[in-house]
Amino acid sequence: MAGNRGAKYYDIFLDYRLWLTKRGSGEVLGHEHFLILQKIEEGESLHYAADSLGISYRKVWDRIRDSETELGFHLIETYRGGKDGGGTKLSPDGKRLLDSYLKLRGDIDTLIKGRVKEFFHTVNMLPLILLMLILTLSCTGRGSDNREGLNGELVIFHAGSLSMPFKAIADSFVKLNPGVKILAEASGSIDAARKITELGRDCDIMASADYNVIDKLLIPGFASENIKFAANEMAIVFNEKSRYSSEITKENWKEILMRKDVIFGRSDPNSDPCGYRTLLVWQLAGADMKTMIIKDARYVRPKEVDLLALLDVNAVDYIFLYKSVAVQHGLKYTELSDSVNLSDPLLNDWYAKAVVKVRGSSPEDTIAINGEAMIYGLTILRDAPNKKIAEAFVDFLLSENGGRKILSQMGQSSVY
Repeated sequence: MAGNRGAKYYDIFLDYRLWLTKRGSGEVLGHEHFLILQKIEEGESLHYAADSLGISYRKVWDRIRDSETELGFHLIETYRGGKDGGGTKLSPDGKRLLDSYLKLRGDIDTLIKGRVKEFFHTVNMLPLILLMLILTLSCTGRGSDNREGLNGELVIFHAGSLSMPFKAIADSFVKLNPGVKILAEASGSIDAARKITELGRDCDIMASADYNVIDKLLIPGFASENIKFAANEMAIVFNEKSRYSSEITKENWKEILMRKDVIFGRSDPNSDPCGYRTLLVWQLAGADMKTMIIKDARYVRPKEVDLLALLDVNAVDYIFLYKSVAVQHGLKYTELSDSVNLSDPLLNDWYAKAVVKVRGSSPEDTIAINGEAMIYGLTILRDAPNKKIAEAFVDFLLSENGGRKILSQMGQSSVY
């Protein structure tokens, strides 16, 4: 405080900032980063941190991601369970860093208090105009984003399993931004990435049913960020005409599918994450892989939603599909046990025992896919033609009353 009550600058306070820098890189962790970490620890949610600080979810994610990249370790980790279905907490390293910062800040506060009176004695002797200049120079910052008057086309490549929720999200976004036209194109996530990497097609946003597709095929050449935004789980989907549908359970599904008169389908693992996740499920369940692959060979399709047509005309009895798609289409499904359905991050060490090889970024390359809990990712392309609209759309998709609400209504949980 600047002097005693009644002093010229009684209501002026001395403030300071601490930040960590890396040689050659600049700021790694600053005041805002530590505020974000505090809010994550307090609310165990990135959305809670964003709402508490009055900034966008995307900005929170960017700050954390950039710092983790520079530091070389994770500051946060996600978990599932609890009354809200999951959350985000500080990693052990993140917790230690925040605690150390708060202790350092407290120690420095104590040291500075002894010099404050001397400082403000000097300040009170300065002309007002000089003090105003000092304060003006020290309080510069970013203004709020102006999202009014958005106009143009937004091109989105997304996983087939996101077709229904993304249409609803796009419709809601356009109502708020009538000058925007959204061109959304569904395909298998791997095929969506190849449209960018191999065909050179323009795209603003790519949303994948597996965040690893973005990491392995788009970063760093075509994108620099990967935002995890939704979760899912594998299920076996059928209809009232499916053979033995009254018998199938999470315990006996392998025996049911191997019956001679039963037909089942899946998506192509080289095109679609649902395809390689199906094979991972089979491995984790100890299924006879060779026999199952031969048995369903005629009913492999490029993306998971293509299988719905087969089921609709009763060409197959069962399809391996995401639970959210079954919910969105009002289909019957059998849940699988957590040990095989790729839903629980706490089981990632177990899931990782299963591995599938798929085609990589070129026909000559292969990528080994290890089992992992299902997490969707999205990115704004580095050369996005309409980056401003893309950023506004992503912020809306990640907002509590926007995209997250729609995803929840359509049977898909958000990643916090």
